[in-house]
Amino acid sequence: MQKKFKNLAEFLKKNYGNATKIVEVGVGSERYVLNELKMSTGCEVVGVDIKGGEGLVRDDVLSPSLEIYRNADLIYALRPPPELYPALISLAARVNADLIIRPMSTDPPPEGMKLVNYRGEFFYIKKRSP
Repeated sequence: MQKKFKNLAEFLKKNYGNATKIVEVGVGSERYVLNELKMSTGCEVVGVDIKGGEGLVRDDVLSPSLEIYRNADLIYALRPPPELYPALISLAARVNADLIIRPMSTDPPPEGMKLVNYRGEFFYIKKRSP
């Protein structure tokens, strides 16, 4: 496993380990962070993918089922296509959750989100409304 995902998992555990619910969007086949959170936090951790899959909830963030995301403290996505950024930002705002997007290094940054560098790993965060 690449170090960057270990560092991101560490950041999430440190900052959201006591959350009620965390949702990863677009899990696909890379499940390291999802599995780390499931094994080492006491919160509900939900994996969502448009194709579904073993242990995943099937949903499309372009037309989301809000019930899946309700009560989430954090929604995050690893390397989502930039065309999904607006849908992710809107979804997080609709359910009042923090949002973390970890884009591919060649993708543009999501607008309106704060850049975070944690131990050499970069990602963007948007905190929910108080």
